This record gives sequence, structure tokens and C-alpha cells, in this order.
Amino acid sequence: METINASGKVYTLYAVTGKVVATNKNMETRVSGGGGGGYTHQGTGFSSPVTVTSTTTIHDQIFLVDDMGKEHSFQLQDFNVACRDGNELKVIWAVKKGKDKGDYIIVQNNSTGQSFFNTGAIRRMFRPSWLIPLALTVIFLYIGTGLTIFAAVATWAAFIYYTINKANTFKSDFTAGRLSVGI
Repeated sequence: METINASGKVYTLYAVTGKVVATNKNMETRVSGGGGGGYTHQGTGFSSPVTVTSTTTIHDQIFLVDDMGKEHSFQLQDFNVACRDGNELKVIWAVKKGKDKGDYIIVQNNSTGQSFFNTGAIRRMFRPSWLIPLALTVIFLYIGTGLTIFAAVATWAAFIYYTINKANTFKSDFTAGRLSVGI
């Protein structure tokens, strides 16, 4: 058990290390679309562009047996873990102070040296409170000059940049061994 401070929030990191005894992977694709043709109230036809989008979610189900012989199961989304039976994995999750559960954030394959990250969960960890950029935006828009509108947009750009940069630094530090999660 180890704790980290992520943008003023305290998280406890937990991990399980074990040998893979079974693994299963499947993908779920969701397709949505819209557009096409129709009729106006006068009975004439029209057409609009058709748009189709799809998103694919990768589901990994992994069973590990730790050094004490206890079996652990993990259902992971969007990690796309490369592993096989016999590989040694470490699965790490983060629980925010005051909460009972948290997100899986890293799967490290000790046999291959590869690390897999839940980038969305790590970004949520390092995202600061949105109240400050919101308050600044309201103030800038209230003032209402062209330059203040630019400042409002720049505030949100800085907020997003900070969040992504902190998450990427965390991932780089872990990969380079500068962040040791020796749980």
C-alpha cells in the first residue's frame, strides 16, 4: 500500500502480483449514425449528409495466482493487455481518500517488461478542480472584451494541458522506473 498526491487529491495505490493462469479478450463495437433524407411539410424531399461513428472497447479478463496461492480475477476495459499463461503481472489500482473503491490504472507485465495504462483514469486523478477555471471564465466573460474572451478560452486550454501533462509525466515516471509502486 502506497499513497500519492495527485493535484491536491490523495490516492492509495494497491496492487496484486501473480502468474497468469487464464486470460480472455473480447471487443465490443458500438455503431451510431444519423442523417439521410426526409420530406418537408410541403411534401418536397431533401437529403443531408449521413454520418456513422463507431467506438470499440477492449475487454480483458485475467486470472492471476499470487505467491500465497490465492486466485484473483480482473475485468479490465481498454487496457489491451498483452499476456499469456505463465506471465507474471502486477495490476495496480488507485482509491481516492474517503472512497471504498477506485479504478485500475496500470497493468505491468513483468515477464515482457511492458506496461499498460488506463489513461482516462490517470487523467481524472490528476485533473485539478474545475471550479477555478470556471470562476475565471465567468469573470472574463463578464468583463466582455475581445481579449478577455481569449483569456477565458486560454484558461480552459491551460487546465486541459496541465491535466494531460501531469498524467503523461506519471506514466513516463512509472515506465522509466522513477516511480516505484513496490506494493
